[in-house]
Amino acid sequence: MTRAGIKRFSDRFGLVVSGLVLLLVLALGGLTLPGSCPAGQAAAWEPPRKPGDIPLPRSARLAASGPETARTPAGPRGPGRPGAAEVALGATEVLAGRHAEGAARLAASAAQAGTLADVAAYYRGLGLYLADDPAGAGAALAALAATPAGSFLGRDALYLALESAARRGDHGAALALAESWLTEADPTLAPEVWLRAAVAADGLGQDRKAADFLRHLSLTWPASRSAVAGNALARTICGNNAWKNASGGQGVAPDASGGQGAALDPPGGIIPPGPPERGEGAGVGTAGMCYDPDAPGNVLMRAEKMAEKAGPEDALTLLDNTRGFDAGQALRAAYVRGKALYRLRRFKAAAEAFGRVAAADPAASLSGWARYHEARCLWRSFEPEDIDRMEALLRQVLAAPVRDDPLREAAARHLALLLAERGRFADALAAAGQLRGLAVPADLAAQGASLAAVLRYVVGDMEGAAEDMAAFIRRFPGDDWADGARYWRGRALLVLGRPSEATAVWLEALSRRPNTYYGGRARAALAGLGLSEQAVAASPVTSAPRCPGRIEEPSATAEAALDKARTLSGAGLPALAEMELEFAARAEPARADLAMAHIEAAAAMGRRGAVSQTAWRTFGGCLLRGTAEDLAPLRQALYPRAYAPQVEAALAGSDIRPDTVYSLIRQESFFDPLVVSGAGAVGLMQLMPETARTVGKKIGIRAERQDLFNPMVNIRLGVAFFRERLGRAGSLAAALAGYNAGENRAAIWVRHLAPLGEELFTELIPYTETRDYVRRITANAMMYGRLYGR
Repeated sequence: MTRAGIKRFSDRFGLVVSGLVLLLVLALGGLTLPGSCPAGQAAAWEPPRKPGDIPLPRSARLAASGPETARTPAGPRGPGRPGAAEVALGATEVLAGRHAEGAARLAASAAQAGTLADVAAYYRGLGLYLADDPAGAGAALAALAATPAGSFLGRDALYLALESAARRGDHGAALALAESWLTEADPTLAPEVWLRAAVAADGLGQDRKAADFLRHLSLTWPASRSAVAGNALARTICGNNAWKNASGGQGVAPDASGGQGAALDPPGGIIPPGPPERGEGAGVGTAGMCYDPDAPGNVLMRAEKMAEKAGPEDALTLLDNTRGFDAGQALRAAYVRGKALYRLRRFKAAAEAFGRVAAADPAASLSGWARYHEARCLWRSFEPEDIDRMEALLRQVLAAPVRDDPLREAAARHLALLLAERGRFADALAAAGQLRGLAVPADLAAQGASLAAVLRYVVGDMEGAAEDMAAFIRRFPGDDWADGARYWRGRALLVLGRPSEATAVWLEALSRRPNTYYGGRARAALAGLGLSEQAVAASPVTSAPRCPGRIEEPSATAEAALDKARTLSGAGLPALAEMELEFAARAEPARADLAMAHIEAAAAMGRRGAVSQTAWRTFGGCLLRGTAEDLAPLRQALYPRAYAPQVEAALAGSDIRPDTVYSLIRQESFFDPLVVSGAGAVGLMQLMPETARTVGKKIGIRAERQDLFNPMVNIRLGVAFFRERLGRAGSLAAALAGYNAGENRAAIWVRHLAPLGEELFTELIPYTETRDYVRRITANAMMYGRLYGR
């Protein structure tokens, strides 16, 4: 198109000249295009060179998954399934790396696949994709991908169909498949799909949609490999749009570049934009829109998300390599740096960073949050002057005239916990009183209310404690601590000389969730009054829970799923059998037969997380309220007494109950001897190698890191370590707290909180993670006692 009155030749000539001038200026380094990447950043995005260079779903990685490794097919068990062995052999060949061979076998056996037709189609498609035949893969996967809810492999087929479309350059199909997949995103594969969606939208010229996809990817998973690739693609798009702008085309669209007025919530809480609506971005006027990951405001949001999640080192690197912050952004960058340093446990450096932010503009909202975070850093210190400064900082935050309820809630709660930790219970109660009436989310309001109620009990105000506990139950009936309120209300009522009311409230707690920490405490309290557990029969149980022994009505779909799982297992594909059962159990969560079949299969595969998910989804009520007889079928899967000979040998001569050690192992590793934590703790009892070497010298065991994967060595060292801690701590709760938070920190709690008794010690542990840890292990030990008997 040309403008009226201007010759076509002149238009082209001017464009050529301006382009040559721009290239010359760029070559001389005299101009930086808007959106161009800084030094050291990847200059361009490139698609994966090999088909397998993408994240793959679990179904495509079974040959490399340890106990899930596909076995050599043994043939189907039972008559009438002549194609099952061929399907299993073809799938195994694909998983073993013989992609084309396996795909050919599956194509030949498709007519005889029967109930395994989806397995044959999926692994044929996977084989063709990995053999770099994306067109053939797309065709093989098309039917499964069109109805992903119809098969346990449907979602994975949709994902591979998307990757096949992307690999053959069909942007329209790739975008449609990506948008379909994102309606129910798997977080492990979601970053790759967001990237693929952005690439497809860019290929279709839908700049606005591409920018939205890239922004969401970059700000939601900023440290992922897909985000790195997406940022490189975003730079390319922004560079192209900048070229359009320099050459007379449309300009770069406004971006979240931030500035002194950038709206970033002081504590973080960044919410990246969601996916664009279907069809958005295809209209007139969208060309030139781009997301610039290197714009200062976007850098700050990326860095803050990294600092809060799994990439604090990446956050520091990103901030170090970014230039061009204005004064407000530079202050925010220092604040984010402090958060990253805190996550890296560099508490002194973090405190210094927050201190500089607070001093730069004392009246700003960000300054208040910086003081609060500086106080949290100081809490990790053991120096008295640091603790005094922490208290002063929190009081300064609470005295500020600015009304910031989330900040006031955080400061008041931490101040109350700090004062309680130091034995200043009346002052702690006064600090907790500042939590009333704040506009904060319900979970935070419940935390504050529970803390205030317990502190009122501690200072001896039993009438006030009983009233606060009753108010908590009315206000937060579904909160996890509601039964805690019932238990402590009963304790207060008993002190007030009202045993019949105490009995009633304890019976209520016991009837609702007898198999929990507070249910166990209520049972013990009732036993102290001489009441047997049979008294629960007269208390208000809401409904009979669904338990494993339930008889189910006949169901064609359930029987088909069970039969298909048997076929897969008999054909030598136990991992796929477990996946089929998981899919069926999720689709019909009310069926006990499907749930138990999946629990047994997942336990055999060592997938403890899947066991717990299915058990709680179907039998959650039974786990909370069922009897030992009700729960017997779940006992080995959820509460195993694995490595019993090693545990009992390590405890010889000790009065520690084996159930305590089983509960500790269950919490630390769920009996997986090969697990390694992010901090480097190893094996069943999650021992740090340095700790193991120290303990090993005391008991005459050589303990290098590789030895800790041996269950016998790990349990012996772990039990010795725990026995040592228990001897010094003086109580089980204090020893467990030290195992989680460190002995030096627990020693402070013991000094001031232990005189209150073990139960109040647990309630007032200041660290939420440690407090929950002690409760869970105590509750698990109670559960072991109920399930196995004492």
